[in-house]
Amino acid sequence: MTARITAYAYVHAGAVAYGATFPRFDTVASLGVIEQATPGTTTWARPTTPTPLYLPGGSDQLAAWQTSLNAHAPAGQYAVTYSPTTKRITIASTNGTAFRPTFHSNGAEWTGFTGSLVGWATSWTATAAPAAVAELIGVTVEPAEDWARVDLKRYRHGRAAAIVWGNHQAHQVTLYLKRDDLRALDPGYLVTGRVVIQQGADSTAYSATNPGGVVDGFVLAASDVTEDGDLGDVWTINLVVGVLRV
Repeated sequence: MTARITAYAYVHAGAVAYGATFPRFDTVASLGVIEQATPGTTTWARPTTPTPLYLPGGSDQLAAWQTSLNAHAPAGQYAVTYSPTTKRITIASTNGTAFRPTFHSNGAEWTGFTGSLVGWATSWTATAAPAAVAELIGVTVEPAEDWARVDLKRYRHGRAAAIVWGNHQAHQVTLYLKRDDLRALDPGYLVTGRVVIQQGADSTAYSATNPGGVVDGFVLAASDVTEDGDLGDVWTINLVVGVLRV
């Protein structure tokens, strides 16, 4: 049985899957590749909508990177993968092209790579687990609570005004982690913003008739991390996750 929490990468409206320049705000969404034969060219790849870093089915940020690089990099063909066993991301050339991955801002932390890579190789594996994924011992998800009250607020910035409202279902979620995996929570990506929580092999959404399904929503609240028992090997954190009504 697999349990996992994965963070969504933010992508601004109107983003394109390929570019020679890095776009504003998409600090964790973009992966850059520099090929040895054309060292003056950096190909940036990114999904075009907010996307989880990793999903077992492959419809994720890693797949979006791979598709974009294969379509737009000067010479290389690439495979971008994550191993739940080793907890590492690997970026590899599949046609022997030597290259170097590059990241903007906290994109290296997001993927587990070091901030400044040097040299050329046909395969690169991260030195740490990505900050956007945590492998769990287990997870408990309480039945959805109906938060039907609609809160309506108006925000103004200069001459621009926005009307914001919320109406969703909420889950009380408890994550169980090994001590060595606690560091994945430190950057905050997994306890803020939008996340996907997978309870097992079921990849379909949680529902009243499918309580073991995936919970995909926004973290509304998070507790402190606490030790479970006296051995120090298992730790827990409680989240309130809101699932938007559709």
